[in-house]
Amino acid sequence: MWRLRLFKTVQWKIVVIYMLLILIAMQFIGAYFAREVESYYTNSFEENLNAQATLLAANSERYLSSPANNKKDSAPDVDTRDIDNLVYNLVAVNDARVQVVDQTGTVVSTTEDDKGIIGQRTAQKEIAIALMGTRNEAIRIDPRTGNRVKVLAVPVKRGNVVYGAVYMVASMEKMYTTIRNITSILATGTGIALLLTVGLGVVLARTITKPVKEMTHQAKAVADGNFNRNVRIYGDDEIGHLGMAFNYMTARLREAIQQQEEEREKLSQILSNMSDGVIATDRDGRIILMNRSAEEMLQAKETEVLAKRMTLHDVLRLPSEEEMPLSSDSGPLILEMQLAPQEILTLRVTFTALQQDSGKKGGMFAVLQDVTEQARLEQQRREFVANVSHELRTPLTTIKSYVEALLDGAKDEPELSNRFLGVTMTETERMIRLVNDLLQLSRFDSQGVILHPRAIDFTQLVKYAADRFSLQSEQQGIRFVPEIQGELPQVYADPDAINQVLDNLLSNAIKFTPEGGAVTLHVSSDKQLRRVIISITDTGIGIPRRDIRRIFERFYRVDKARSRRQGGTGLGLSIARELVQAHGAEIEIASEWNEGTTVTFWVPFAEGGETA
Repeated sequence: MWRLRLFKTVQWKIVVIYMLLILIAMQFIGAYFAREVESYYTNSFEENLNAQATLLAANSERYLSSPANNKKDSAPDVDTRDIDNLVYNLVAVNDARVQVVDQTGTVVSTTEDDKGIIGQRTAQKEIAIALMGTRNEAIRIDPRTGNRVKVLAVPVKRGNVVYGAVYMVASMEKMYTTIRNITSILATGTGIALLLTVGLGVVLARTITKPVKEMTHQAKAVADGNFNRNVRIYGDDEIGHLGMAFNYMTARLREAIQQQEEEREKLSQILSNMSDGVIATDRDGRIILMNRSAEEMLQAKETEVLAKRMTLHDVLRLPSEEEMPLSSDSGPLILEMQLAPQEILTLRVTFTALQQDSGKKGGMFAVLQDVTEQARLEQQRREFVANVSHELRTPLTTIKSYVEALLDGAKDEPELSNRFLGVTMTETERMIRLVNDLLQLSRFDSQGVILHPRAIDFTQLVKYAADRFSLQSEQQGIRFVPEIQGELPQVYADPDAINQVLDNLLSNAIKFTPEGGAVTLHVSSDKQLRRVIISITDTGIGIPRRDIRRIFERFYRVDKARSRRQGGTGLGLSIARELVQAHGAEIEIASEWNEGTTVTFWVPFAEGGETA
């Protein structure tokens, strides 16, 4: 696999292509050169052999054409020594086998080792053809050596008279050996040239591929987010210009991504810190973005919403798209969502559709505003106006009725007029208490709770409150039990405000406890948390569990008719909570219907007020 990957690189492709070009060129040159060399040596060999055969035939003619040799019926009388000398002098250097025959085909002279053939007739067909006056040549395979040989038969004649023939057999092996040696030298040169070509090709390819490789590595680094590296410039050629362009592109891309990241970070910070929830969808209605406020409002995680490919209809719990299409023209939508058994979320949702440049439908933005508190305040305002109107109308109607009765003659009856005036006085005091409580709450809302805290002896404060309500509870047949656990330290509080809190809580406990019941005022100190804890427990009618969460609301009553008969305004607990919280403390209520109620609050120690 490594080798396959190696030869897939541009560098080795260039080297291989360059080597193949040289190889092909060398092959063509070598083939042409080998053919020309072979042709040259073959022609030279043949010309040399023909020249020697012709020269031998010309020089042998004077011996073979002598009168003594022309007798038809007698054997030729030839001086073979002269012919032998002639043969050895002319053709022995060629390493050829030579036979000189007369016109009868009898061997006159030969260079072969077997001299026994001299004087014998030859049966070579080439000689027979030559004796007929025709030159004859051929290439054969020597059966003795298996080498190629050149066979040449040249007639010895004068004019048209043939006196004999010269027969030559020359081995061509040396010639072909020479040709093979030359071809081998050419092949060796080709191999050396290829090796040099590979080396030069590698160097040449590296000059091209090295900058390309560096740009490839830089491109991968840029893809991974590393913009701090630059491509090295090796020259002022096209590749150098490409490297400079790549470095410039990297710098510009780094700037563009930095700007994009800055804008994205700004947008992310804006979306994260917005008090309004923002939800974005794509063109298919799938949610692609939810900010933190939207997650908190809808109690849904963005990761889960994106993983489930939910839509606005899913997270807002709306009917399907077909039943309730969403658009920016539909205006704000007010939704009430039940997120918990006792928690209702009121949202004001505004939709904004996004249009693409092509005019096609894009995604949609939904802005969620939590108007739960506004709706609650608006509801409280309406209830407050209705309650105040009702609370004032009832005593005013009573007063008006009794005044009309007095004017109609009841004033002339002392007993009846005194009773009517007593009722009028009670209703007037009730209206005065109501107005005073309203003024106090209004002052809390506009100016805040203004306290004058100081270090006070809480034991004396509790005993004073117990003395005030002991007689009242005794008159109503209720057992009042003050319990002070240990010696109490000084506390840092406004005595008037704490007295008002105790008065409201104790009066409520006595007011809603039937005859024969008990009210317990328990006071203890928590040295670890540095606070004094006050608990007021009664055995009265109690509060239903569904009403506990609203018991501190203004004018809220569990039993409106009974509270009104007993002179309650429904503002006492609201005032008590405002005063306790102004001390940095908390007030809590625990109650069961028909089993009684326990109200608990605490005030902090004064500095250095802890007892030993």
